Amino acid sequence: MGEIKGTTWKQSGFSLVFDQPTLYVDNQKRKRSGHMTHAMAEFRPDSVIDFNSNCSAVVSWGHMPHGVVEYRISRDAGENWGDVHTLPYSVQALYDGLFTVSVEKAVAIDGRIVAFCLRNTPCACTPWRTMTWICSDDEGETWSEPKELSGYRGRLYDARIQKGKIYALLHCNDAQVNFTGNDPEHVYRLYVSEDRGESFRELSVVPIPVPGRGYGAMIFRPDGSLVVYAYNEHDECHMDWAISRDSGASFAEIGQSYLDKRIRNPQISLLDGTYILQGRAGSRGFVFYNSPDGIQWSEGLMLESEKGPCY
Repeated sequence: MGEIKGTTWKQSGFSLVFDQPTLYVDNQKRKRSGHMTHAMAEFRPDSVIDFNSNCSAVVSWGHMPHGVVEYRISRDAGENWGDVHTLPYSVQALYDGLFTVSVEKAVAIDGRIVAFCLRNTPCACTPWRTMTWICSDDEGETWSEPKELSGYRGRLYDARIQKGKIYALLHCNDAQVNFTGNDPEHVYRLYVSEDRGESFRELSVVPIPVPGRGYGAMIFRPDGSLVVYAYNEHDECHMDWAISRDSGASFAEIGQSYLDKRIRNPQISLLDGTYILQGRAGSRGFVFYNSPDGIQWSEGLMLESEKGPCY
């Protein structure tokens, strides 16, 4: 399909329109890095919280989260943004020097914002500690004390709301050797909260193969089934998936999807009945795919062909 011409991606039965990008944070101007922390959540209609990192651009050329987390609020679905706030948990962690914090994912339920926080090695990234989460009941004005999600070290890659419950996908790999699976214990575990983020319990182990797998995404389909996805560093043209038909308690179907322009760090969404997959096209730029079922994907569209803009 080649690169996008203009701002409209025409497909059979629908068109995906891309607005011209606007500058959100000018890290080049302030000589900082924005590595990791790209979470956002809509906590009320048209009210969105968006997190970004403010990290050193010197240590490891900025390819690590040594710094703090910032966030802003929009009341008009992202058209305009309020003042920059610094997440207290990230500031305290940086001052203490034991680890740094990045916000991997965020969800909102009944007005409560739940932010999942990865604990990184200072002046580096890995190995990772155990995941934590924090909550805000006043639209980001104040935050709860952090709680540990699980005793397994690793990184949370996605979180979803379904029928009043919060589902969280944890890859149990501290990346001591590599962030992709290299030990039989490096499995994906699914956690659930039934009390608006007051507590979480392990629901299941997702039967995705371990070797070379990393990143992760998941989505509930309209029929209630849950699909979990994983990246394969040994074959970036095939994305693993597992399907649950009992809200994540078990997974009866596993397989792979072919992606002609590769995928790295996949992100999945459902837009007007069409599934959208976006991420890095391997070592190239930023790619989009679409699908009627979240399993069979279209030819990829390269929105950005350069590697630089895609981190």
